[in-house]
Amino acid sequence: MTTDPGRAAEPATRTLLPALEPDERGFIREWLFCGPRLQKLSDSIAPGLSEAEFRRTAADQIHSTDPSIQGPFVEFASPFPDNKPLRWQVVRVREDRFLYGTVFAHTPHSVHCWAIAHAEVEEDWSGEVRLTSNGPADVWVNGSHTWQVDHFSLQAPITATGRLDLPAGQVELLVRFTAIALRASPMVMALQLPDPPAAAWFVPADSRWAKEHREFSEVLDDAYLNRSAFDRASPVTLHWPETKPLERELVIRLQRTDGRIYSEQQTQGRKLPFMTLGNTYQYPQDEYEILVLPPLVEYYTHNRRHFRRFSAWLNGNVAYLDQHFGTWNQRRTEALHHAAAEKGTVFHEMARLELGQWDKVDWEQFRTTAAEIVGRADCSDFHLTGILGSLLRWGDESEFPADLRTELRNVILGFRYWMDEPGQDAMCFWTENHQILFHTCEILAGQLYPRHRFGNSGLTGAEHQALGERRALAWLRKRAAGGFREWDSNTYFEEDVLALTHLADLAEDDTVHEMAVVVLDKLFFCMAVNSYRGVFGSTHGRSYAPYLKAAYREPTSGLGRMLWGMGMHNDHVLGTVSLACAVNYRLPPVIEAIARDPAAEIWSRERHAGELEPELDRESGTWEVNKATFRTPDYMLAAAQDHRPGEPGVQEHIWQATLSPEAVVFVTHPPLTSEDGSHRPNYWHGHVRLPRVAQDRDVLFALHDLGEDDWMGFTHAHFPAQAFDAYYIQRNWAFGMKGNGYLALTASASLRMAQTGPTARQDLRAAGSQVVWTLQMGRREQDGEFRDFRARVLELPLEVEGLDVRFESLRGDRYEFGWTGPLLKNGKEVPLSGYPHIDNPYTATPLNAESMEIQFQDLLLRLHMT
Repeated sequence: MTTDPGRAAEPATRTLLPALEPDERGFIREWLFCGPRLQKLSDSIAPGLSEAEFRRTAADQIHSTDPSIQGPFVEFASPFPDNKPLRWQVVRVREDRFLYGTVFAHTPHSVHCWAIAHAEVEEDWSGEVRLTSNGPADVWVNGSHTWQVDHFSLQAPITATGRLDLPAGQVELLVRFTAIALRASPMVMALQLPDPPAAAWFVPADSRWAKEHREFSEVLDDAYLNRSAFDRASPVTLHWPETKPLERELVIRLQRTDGRIYSEQQTQGRKLPFMTLGNTYQYPQDEYEILVLPPLVEYYTHNRRHFRRFSAWLNGNVAYLDQHFGTWNQRRTEALHHAAAEKGTVFHEMARLELGQWDKVDWEQFRTTAAEIVGRADCSDFHLTGILGSLLRWGDESEFPADLRTELRNVILGFRYWMDEPGQDAMCFWTENHQILFHTCEILAGQLYPRHRFGNSGLTGAEHQALGERRALAWLRKRAAGGFREWDSNTYFEEDVLALTHLADLAEDDTVHEMAVVVLDKLFFCMAVNSYRGVFGSTHGRSYAPYLKAAYREPTSGLGRMLWGMGMHNDHVLGTVSLACAVNYRLPPVIEAIARDPAAEIWSRERHAGELEPELDRESGTWEVNKATFRTPDYMLAAAQDHRPGEPGVQEHIWQATLSPEAVVFVTHPPLTSEDGSHRPNYWHGHVRLPRVAQDRDVLFALHDLGEDDWMGFTHAHFPAQAFDAYYIQRNWAFGMKGNGYLALTASASLRMAQTGPTARQDLRAAGSQVVWTLQMGRREQDGEFRDFRARVLELPLEVEGLDVRFESLRGDRYEFGWTGPLLKNGKEVPLSGYPHIDNPYTATPLNAESMEIQFQDLLLRLHMT
């Protein structure tokens, strides 16, 4: 439950509301919470330091034993006279026991959150306390500062152990937890009293609504959306469990994240298992919030500011296409018109410029973006690429405002083009996609202003261009020879396309142009092979939860629709607009044909590998992934084979079974319940510890060794029940059918489908520190009717002991696999590593080859990698 940040509430009357008791492990479960509060840090706080040193120095400089908040400490009140929207709220933690202050800060900020719990302690108590957080924290007891936790961990929270003395009687426990935010900044806090005192627990609430507070919270804990993204034909519906339907008077509202309301329904106390807010096609395509509120007279007139928010993506009236359509020119024009219909980035304005819609261009968007670039906000390289491309293409046109040209020139001349230049900021230089984007910016800026001297570096434009070309060519040759470390990323391939299309279209140097075309062709070839009917359903080196749970939201979906006529345009337009504007690049026909190949079976193996350079990657050593994809007309299965099992994960998406844009199944090992993209891993993307996975065509094994002290204690499958035409859970097997494709998934631990809460009917869990997941795919053409497939799977021999599994598949093959040793098939080893660079029906290319031939039927493409 939260309080409305957009309206001021009347002064609350404080009461101590009985709170949930600490759980069986002693974690406090209900708090009065305020945050996160962001404050911009001075650029001079720690110049020239590494990010870790910057965080430490900044935290030391801003630390105080004063909690820096003002009373009253009660629900709906604000502790900051200068920031009324930031108010106290009563928060009940979820099963991960965390309070969240997670933010994404494009520029350096300090972040603080505060949490208060009250207890009526029966007698003086002294005991152990454990505080888990990502950063520093302070604890006050009855206003006295008693404990300081001083650690930093960007992703995995750290647990600190101390002691607290709680006197008998009323006790106020105040915790402040802190982060120094540079880009993604996970921020959590959990407090545990392993042997808690005998006490009654309370939270300071508004006495006017204490009873309603508890009832409202309990009702909303059960509510859920049965999907994360709504396709054009779907009704937008909020559900309650059939066994616990809604019977209270509530208001349910559909609104965009900017607050614009599109639908509002009142339940009027009726007994309802669900509430429908309209059909998806009625609303513009966008990210929406479904808000549940108390009756409006209580909410607005009496300032009862309780509400619950659910996030949902609506496709609007935009169709997803799983069959090829149109010519290149038709698809290119469609992409430009889709982007030109919306606003928000320079790329939307570029679409208008490319369409010749000069009278509709919002020039202020360029100025807004330029101001962010001057502030060196994270992702400035993305948007500066668009500005540079715009100036090179249209900057000399008479309609382009002369004063804007001057403003943009000054921005370009003052930018920081690489990490060795002066400056302390939150820009990320060292990931694969950012590297090539910064090099692209440096090249294009040098081309624009070859004789100007750039203020930050002191170099001329010509010197910057030469430096950028040298850096870009090194990056391009690595990817041409060895592939992508962020392999098959349905997120960051869009940024790679942004850079590569600008180089292919605008770079003056012939070698840079030619190598950009080669790498772009290769990237699109990898997309084509590893896509299923418009879904880039491959294993991914990096991804984010929204793009995994429904392909409608993939940043690469619009690219697929442009390139081979399958997919959907969404809010990601950087890649599509850049591709549409790149008149000097055309997709080779053979790659489009491969994406549409209807072959009964396509078995593809790939190895991407390279050497890390500390001065570029901030890491040393080598990296490698061996991956496999099995594609049929009815499904696709893909996996990263035996990829670093047991090591810490980040955003790696290790395997996926794809039957449709929504019917996608995969398993992860989560660290917490949040789906916020700043947590890497989070509930749906990445793994705390990577599994050992082996795939052989239509069979897959995923072995998870969590360790005994795992925070969540389970692995879980994304299994969206509503996305299947039919599904069953029988004898610990989960079966799904979509069209003519079948799937059967089981685990060595008992499977439990979530029935309430945010992931209800999408979340299939298996508790335990060691769990083996086994997957068998099938097709109607091969396996008969769905009932026959299920019956045969239920009779298959399957034995699991610890992390060793023996299984006989539907094809009659006997498999053996474990945490160590090879994958055996009928007694013979199935290779999981040492693959060629790409080996499939279209090419057989070794790693680090000088050239690659791609052939399909009578179409041939030869790429020269050097």
